[in-house]
Amino acid sequence: METVVLTGVIRHGRGKGHLAGFPTANLQAEQSALPAYGVYASVFAAEDGKLLPGVTNIGTRPTADESSVPTVETWLPGYQGDLYGERASVVLLSRLREIRAFPDMAALKAQIDRDAAKADEESRRFIARAAVSGSAADTRGIGARIAPNLERGDVITLTGPLGAGKSEFARGIARGLGVEGTLPSPTFTILNVYDRGRLPLYHYDWYRIEDPEELLAIGAEEHLPGDGVTLVEWSEQAPELLPEKRLAVQIIPLDEERRIVYFEPTGGFRPVGGWMTE
Repeated sequence: METVVLTGVIRHGRGKGHLAGFPTANLQAEQSALPAYGVYASVFAAEDGKLLPGVTNIGTRPTADESSVPTVETWLPGYQGDLYGERASVVLLSRLREIRAFPDMAALKAQIDRDAAKADEESRRFIARAAVSGSAADTRGIGARIAPNLERGDVITLTGPLGAGKSEFARGIARGLGVEGTLPSPTFTILNVYDRGRLPLYHYDWYRIEDPEELLAIGAEEHLPGDGVTLVEWSEQAPELLPEKRLAVQIIPLDEERRIVYFEPTGGFRPVGGWMTE
Protein backbone atom coordinates (compact mmCIF):
# COMPACT_ATOMS: atom_id res chain seq x y z
CA MET A 1 0.00 0.00 0.00
CA GLU A 2 1.04 3.62 -0.45
CA THR A 3 2.76 5.05 2.61
CA VAL A 4 0.26 6.96 4.77
CA VAL A 5 1.31 9.26 7.62
CA LEU A 6 -1.00 10.62 10.33
CA THR A 7 0.32 13.36 12.62
CA GLY A 8 -1.10 15.05 15.71
CA VAL A 9 -1.04 15.21 19.51
CA ILE A 10 -1.46 12.24 21.85
CA ARG A 11 -4.60 12.66 23.96
CA HIS A 12 -6.12 10.69 26.85
CA GLY A 13 -8.61 8.04 25.82
CA ARG A 14 -11.20 6.25 27.95
CA GLY A 15 -8.64 3.94 29.57
CA LYS A 16 -10.31 0.66 28.63
CA GLY A 17 -7.26 -0.58 26.75
CA HIS A 18 -5.06 0.11 29.77
CA LEU A 19 -7.40 -1.86 32.04
CA ALA A 20 -7.41 -4.76 29.55
CA GLY A 21 -3.60 -4.89 29.39
CA PHE A 22 -2.90 -3.10 26.12
CA PRO A 23 -2.68 0.69 26.67
CA THR A 24 -2.78 2.64 23.43
CA ALA A 25 -1.52 6.02 22.25
CA ASN A 26 -4.56 7.95 21.03
CA LEU A 27 -3.57 10.30 18.22
CA GLN A 28 -5.71 13.35 17.58
CA ALA A 29 -4.89 13.38 13.87
CA GLU A 30 -4.65 16.71 12.07
CA GLN A 31 -5.63 15.13 8.77
CA SER A 32 -9.31 15.65 7.96
CA ALA A 33 -9.59 12.43 5.93
CA LEU A 34 -8.56 9.11 7.45
CA PRO A 35 -7.61 6.00 5.46
CA ALA A 36 -9.94 3.00 5.29
CA TYR A 37 -11.03 1.73 8.68
CA GLY A 38 -9.02 -1.26 9.82
CA VAL A 39 -6.04 -2.53 11.79
CA TYR A 40 -2.60 -1.72 10.40
CA ALA A 41 1.02 -2.69 10.91
CA SER A 42 2.63 0.62 11.77
CA VAL A 43 5.65 2.56 12.99
CA PHE A 44 5.17 5.21 15.67
CA ALA A 45 7.43 8.27 15.39
CA ALA A 46 7.69 9.86 18.83
CA GLU A 47 8.45 13.52 19.46
CA ASP A 48 12.00 12.68 20.56
CA GLY A 49 12.77 11.03 17.21
CA LYS A 50 12.45 7.41 18.34
CA LEU A 51 10.74 4.95 16.00
CA LEU A 52 8.67 2.23 17.69
CA PRO A 53 6.90 -0.81 16.18
CA GLY A 54 3.15 -0.69 16.61
CA VAL A 55 -0.32 -1.87 15.68
CA THR A 56 -2.78 0.88 14.78
CA ASN A 57 -6.56 0.74 14.84
CA ILE A 58 -8.33 3.33 12.70
CA GLY A 59 -12.07 3.69 13.05
CA THR A 60 -14.62 2.83 15.71
CA ARG A 61 -14.11 0.54 18.72
CA PRO A 62 -17.08 -1.86 18.64
CA THR A 63 -15.80 -4.00 21.53
CA ALA A 64 -14.79 -1.17 23.88
CA ASP A 65 -17.72 1.22 23.33
CA GLU A 66 -20.59 2.06 21.01
CA SER A 67 -19.30 5.43 19.84
CA SER A 68 -19.41 6.15 16.10
CA VAL A 69 -16.57 8.67 16.37
CA PRO A 70 -13.44 7.29 14.65
CA THR A 71 -10.17 7.14 16.54
CA VAL A 72 -6.50 6.51 15.71
CA GLU A 73 -5.12 4.24 18.44
CA THR A 74 -1.69 2.62 18.38
CA TRP A 75 -0.56 -0.15 20.70
CA LEU A 76 3.20 -0.09 21.27
CA PRO A 77 4.18 -3.54 22.60
CA GLY A 78 6.55 -3.26 25.54
CA TYR A 79 6.57 0.54 25.69
CA GLN A 80 6.30 1.98 29.22
CA GLY A 81 6.69 5.74 28.75
CA ASP A 82 4.22 8.63 29.02
CA LEU A 83 3.34 10.14 25.64
CA TYR A 84 0.40 12.34 26.63
CA GLY A 85 0.59 15.83 25.16
CA GLU A 86 3.42 14.94 22.79
CA ARG A 87 3.30 15.58 19.07
CA ALA A 88 3.79 12.32 17.19
CA SER A 89 3.21 10.59 13.87
CA VAL A 90 2.04 7.16 12.83
CA VAL A 91 3.30 5.61 9.58
CA LEU A 92 0.92 2.95 8.25
CA LEU A 93 2.78 0.12 6.52
CA SER A 94 0.12 -2.47 5.63
CA ARG A 95 -3.49 -3.30 6.45
CA LEU A 96 -3.81 -6.41 8.60
CA ARG A 97 -7.59 -6.86 8.92
CA GLU A 98 -10.97 -5.21 9.17
CA ILE A 99 -12.45 -3.90 12.41
CA ARG A 100 -14.90 -6.26 14.11
CA ALA A 101 -16.54 -6.74 17.47
CA PHE A 102 -15.25 -9.35 19.93
CA PRO A 103 -17.24 -11.01 22.74
CA ASP A 104 -15.17 -9.29 25.43
CA MET A 105 -11.96 -7.32 26.02
CA ALA A 106 -9.97 -10.51 26.74
CA ALA A 107 -10.80 -11.83 23.27
CA LEU A 108 -9.84 -8.46 21.79
CA LYS A 109 -6.52 -8.55 23.67
CA ALA A 110 -5.79 -12.03 22.26
CA GLN A 111 -6.47 -10.79 18.72
CA ILE A 112 -4.28 -7.72 19.21
CA ASP A 113 -1.46 -9.99 20.38
CA ARG A 114 -1.83 -11.94 17.12
CA ASP A 115 -1.90 -8.69 15.15
CA ALA A 116 1.30 -7.54 16.87
CA ALA A 117 3.08 -10.80 16.12
CA LYS A 118 2.08 -10.50 12.48
CA ALA A 119 3.15 -6.85 12.24
CA ASP A 120 6.38 -7.09 14.23
CA GLU A 121 8.75 -8.21 11.46
CA GLU A 122 7.50 -5.63 8.98
CA SER A 123 7.64 -2.78 11.49
CA ARG A 124 11.12 -3.67 12.74
CA ARG A 125 12.46 -4.10 9.20
CA PHE A 126 11.22 -0.59 8.39
CA ILE A 127 12.84 0.85 11.53
CA ALA A 128 16.18 -0.86 10.79
CA ARG A 129 16.27 0.84 7.39
CA ALA A 130 15.11 4.28 8.49
CA ALA A 131 16.56 7.45 9.93
CA VAL A 132 14.70 10.46 11.35
CA SER A 133 15.55 13.99 10.26
CA GLY A 134 14.47 17.09 12.17
CA SER A 135 15.79 19.66 9.69
CA ALA A 136 17.35 20.18 6.26
CA ALA A 137 20.77 19.99 7.92
CA ASP A 138 19.83 16.62 9.44
CA THR A 139 18.77 15.33 6.02
CA ARG A 140 22.12 16.38 4.55
CA GLY A 141 23.82 14.71 7.51
CA ILE A 142 22.05 11.40 6.84
CA GLY A 143 23.22 11.50 3.24
CA ALA A 144 26.79 12.27 4.30
CA ARG A 145 26.70 9.46 6.87
CA ILE A 146 25.83 6.75 4.36
CA ALA A 147 28.17 8.01 1.62
CA PRO A 148 31.20 5.98 2.83
CA ASN A 149 29.17 2.80 2.19
CA LEU A 150 28.56 3.62 -1.48
CA GLU A 151 30.42 1.79 -4.23
CA ARG A 152 31.17 2.27 -7.89
CA GLY A 153 28.09 1.44 -9.96
CA ASP A 154 25.52 2.16 -7.23
CA VAL A 155 22.23 3.65 -8.43
CA ILE A 156 20.08 5.46 -5.86
CA THR A 157 16.55 6.66 -6.54
CA LEU A 158 15.07 9.48 -4.46
CA THR A 159 11.32 9.80 -4.08
CA GLY A 160 9.10 12.03 -1.98
CA PRO A 161 6.78 15.01 -2.47
CA LEU A 162 7.93 18.49 -3.44
CA GLY A 163 9.90 20.03 -0.60
CA ALA A 164 10.56 16.71 1.14
CA GLY A 165 14.33 17.18 1.03
CA LYS A 166 15.52 15.03 -1.89
CA SER A 167 18.05 17.62 -3.06
CA GLU A 168 19.29 18.16 0.51
CA PHE A 169 19.88 14.42 0.85
CA ALA A 170 21.75 14.43 -2.48
CA ARG A 171 23.92 17.30 -1.26
CA GLY A 172 24.76 15.25 1.81
CA ILE A 173 25.81 12.31 -0.38
CA ALA A 174 28.04 14.65 -2.39
CA ARG A 175 29.69 16.06 0.73
CA GLY A 176 30.19 12.56 2.09
CA LEU A 177 31.94 11.58 -1.12
CA GLY A 178 34.30 14.53 -0.76
CA VAL A 179 32.70 16.92 -3.25
CA GLU A 180 33.27 20.56 -2.27
CA GLY A 181 31.93 23.85 -3.59
CA THR A 182 28.46 24.82 -4.75
CA LEU A 183 25.96 22.00 -5.25
CA PRO A 184 22.99 23.37 -7.22
CA SER A 185 19.88 21.34 -7.95
CA PRO A 186 19.74 19.88 -11.49
CA THR A 187 16.05 20.77 -11.88
CA PHE A 188 16.65 22.65 -15.13
CA THR A 189 19.89 21.06 -16.31
CA ILE A 190 18.60 17.49 -15.67
CA LEU A 191 22.13 16.31 -14.79
CA ASN A 192 24.97 17.63 -12.66
CA VAL A 193 28.28 15.75 -12.75
CA TYR A 194 30.87 15.88 -9.96
CA ASP A 195 34.19 14.16 -10.57
CA ARG A 196 36.25 15.61 -7.73
CA GLY A 197 35.23 13.25 -4.94
CA ARG A 198 36.03 9.68 -3.92
CA LEU A 199 33.82 8.45 -6.77
CA PRO A 200 32.23 10.27 -9.71
CA LEU A 201 28.74 11.46 -8.83
CA TYR A 202 25.93 11.78 -11.37
CA HIS A 203 23.00 13.72 -9.94
CA TYR A 204 19.83 13.59 -12.05
CA ASP A 205 16.50 15.35 -11.60
CA TRP A 206 13.78 13.87 -13.84
CA TYR A 207 10.94 16.09 -12.62
CA ARG A 208 10.56 17.88 -15.95
CA ILE A 209 10.99 14.80 -18.13
CA GLU A 210 7.92 14.08 -20.28
CA ASP A 211 9.38 11.29 -22.44
CA PRO A 212 12.14 8.80 -21.52
CA GLU A 213 13.63 9.46 -24.96
CA GLU A 214 14.81 12.81 -23.59
CA LEU A 215 17.05 10.93 -21.16
CA LEU A 216 18.32 8.51 -23.77
CA ALA A 217 19.24 11.48 -25.96
CA ILE A 218 21.64 12.78 -23.28
CA GLY A 219 23.14 9.33 -22.62
CA ALA A 220 21.54 8.65 -19.24
CA GLU A 221 21.78 4.89 -19.79
CA GLU A 222 25.57 5.20 -19.40
CA HIS A 223 25.05 6.00 -15.73
CA LEU A 224 22.38 3.39 -14.93
CA PRO A 225 24.69 1.96 -13.69
CA GLY A 226 27.90 3.82 -14.48
CA ASP A 227 31.45 4.26 -13.28
CA GLY A 228 30.44 6.11 -10.13
CA VAL A 229 27.38 6.78 -7.99
CA THR A 230 24.16 7.82 -9.72
CA LEU A 231 21.41 9.69 -7.83
CA VAL A 232 18.02 10.10 -9.52
CA GLU A 233 15.38 12.45 -8.14
CA TRP A 234 11.81 11.90 -9.43
CA SER A 235 12.79 8.50 -10.81
CA GLU A 236 9.07 7.65 -11.17
CA GLN A 237 9.04 9.81 -14.32
CA ALA A 238 10.88 7.09 -16.28
CA PRO A 239 10.91 3.86 -14.26
CA GLU A 240 11.58 1.75 -17.35
CA LEU A 241 15.12 3.14 -17.51
CA LEU A 242 16.04 2.12 -13.97
CA PRO A 243 18.16 -0.96 -13.31
CA GLU A 244 16.57 -3.66 -11.19
CA LYS A 245 19.48 -3.52 -8.76
CA ARG A 246 19.30 -0.19 -6.94
CA LEU A 247 18.77 1.49 -3.59
CA ALA A 248 15.38 3.20 -3.35
CA VAL A 249 15.37 6.08 -0.86
CA GLN A 250 11.97 7.43 0.16
CA ILE A 251 11.76 10.69 2.11
CA ILE A 252 8.53 10.72 4.12
CA PRO A 253 7.44 14.07 5.62
CA LEU A 254 5.96 13.79 9.12
CA ASP A 255 5.29 17.53 9.55
CA GLU A 256 6.85 20.81 8.43
CA GLU A 257 10.29 19.90 9.74
CA ARG A 258 10.54 16.19 10.55
CA ARG A 259 11.14 13.50 7.93
CA ILE A 260 11.78 9.80 7.82
CA VAL A 261 14.46 8.78 5.34
CA TYR A 262 13.75 5.16 4.40
CA PHE A 263 16.12 2.88 2.48
CA GLU A 264 14.79 -0.05 0.43
CA PRO A 265 17.38 -2.24 -1.40
CA THR A 266 15.92 -3.87 -4.51
CA GLY A 267 17.12 -6.33 -7.14
CA GLY A 268 19.90 -7.80 -5.02
CA PHE A 269 21.35 -4.52 -3.74
CA ARG A 270 23.45 -5.31 -0.67
CA PRO A 271 21.88 -5.00 2.83
CA VAL A 272 21.82 -1.51 4.32
CA GLY A 273 20.53 -2.14 7.86
CA GLY A 274 23.87 -1.42 9.52
CA TRP A 275 24.25 1.87 7.68
CA MET A 276 21.71 3.60 9.94
CA THR A 277 23.71 2.91 13.12
CA GLU A 278 27.21 3.71 11.87
